[in-house]
Amino acid sequence: MKQLLTKLYGEYGRYINEYRSFPHINDGLKIVERRVLYSLYEVAKTNFQKSAKVVGFCIGNLHPHGDQSVYQSLVGMVHNNHVDGQGNFGCNIGVSDEPAAAMRYTEVKSSKHILDNCFEFINYVPFAALELDSEPITLPTKYPICLTGNSECQGMGFGYRTMIPCYKEKDLLIRLYWLLSNRDSAEPIIRPKTNCDILSDNEKIKKILTTGRSTLTFTGKFKVVDNHNIIIYSVPPSKTFQVVLGKFEKEITIDKSLGWRDNSTTSTEIILTILKPRMLKMEELKKKLTQALTGTLTYECNMCNENGKVQLVPVDNMLVNIYRRYKAIVELYLKDNIAKIQNNIDELILIENMKPLLSQHLKDNPNDIDRVINDISSKLNVELEGIKKLFDKYTLARIFKIKTDTDDLQIKKKEFENKLANIITFIWKEKYNVGN
Repeated sequence: MKQLLTKLYGEYGRYINEYRSFPHINDGLKIVERRVLYSLYEVAKTNFQKSAKVVGFCIGNLHPHGDQSVYQSLVGMVHNNHVDGQGNFGCNIGVSDEPAAAMRYTEVKSSKHILDNCFEFINYVPFAALELDSEPITLPTKYPICLTGNSECQGMGFGYRTMIPCYKEKDLLIRLYWLLSNRDSAEPIIRPKTNCDILSDNEKIKKILTTGRSTLTFTGKFKVVDNHNIIIYSVPPSKTFQVVLGKFEKEITIDKSLGWRDNSTTSTEIILTILKPRMLKMEELKKKLTQALTGTLTYECNMCNENGKVQLVPVDNMLVNIYRRYKAIVELYLKDNIAKIQNNIDELILIENMKPLLSQHLKDNPNDIDRVINDISSKLNVELEGIKKLFDKYTLARIFKIKTDTDDLQIKKKEFENKLANIITFIWKEKYNVGN
């Protein structure tokens, strides 16, 4: 019995790690986030829809779990600018977080940014019925999505935790370009996106890029307005404002020498006011505030690999892995389009060769279309099935009216062939929008 329970508990732990807590190495998305984005693509690609409709589609077709967990993921993706939202999605700045309104009151749709970065080649990735309906196993992304947005990607699973920093997309592109082709130039040490100051040196910042694990020290930003007032603009990611206030419990609640108010609107703006200058000096407040606004955060970039196992992945590896996968998908797309155009060309050439024979054979055998098809197949030395497919696809009248000039198709095919022959240039210029 003990062995059975151990086995089942281990399987449950692996399920939680793969299907709940950690982003996938091939797109940087947790499974619920991927399913939310795919639900938006299916339900609210271009127009705003009620969040409840998107959540309902997600749990009914892809994610058979709690609606609130899906909605909270959707809210988080709105805050991270991965989803466009209308209505009250709450507030995660200032003194305390305000929850989002109920899903029946808010509306969402796919963001253009995510459509461009994750869904352009959605038809060229494998689909599978993982729990309910068929869904993409991973999205064809240009960047690891967990590295973008406004806040760290966090997760806690069985035996592992993850804390992945976010970056500006421009910085990710600069780092990726250096990794792939430009290592003779100065190495760009990109810094995590934050509204605080990073006190750690470049070596510690670089360790996240090269090893996937490092501890950084942050300090929140504040400004002295006058002899009595200080404005706090940010709190380190490892702390909350309530924790910072706790450092001033004596001044606020006992001595009543310090007051505060929250003026946050679109960004954090907390004002501390000295109420009793004789009891609390500005220099003393600044020193204590600097200490309270300093904190450390340990980044540990754990992700799920293709086998569902959790592994530590350096940011550099994330970028290169997803780029190479994206390149393979683009290559598949180009080859597929070349093949489709060539099929169209072959079809038009066949129709052009058929037309004179078709007129004569129809005159000789007006009531025996099968014989007409057989005769044309024999004379043109073309497989019978190919001729039959044309007759299934078009009516006789349509076959005679089809224009069989292939010049435009030949030009289009040549364009795709050139893109395939110069695929790296094509990807960098047209997909990553880089000049060189």
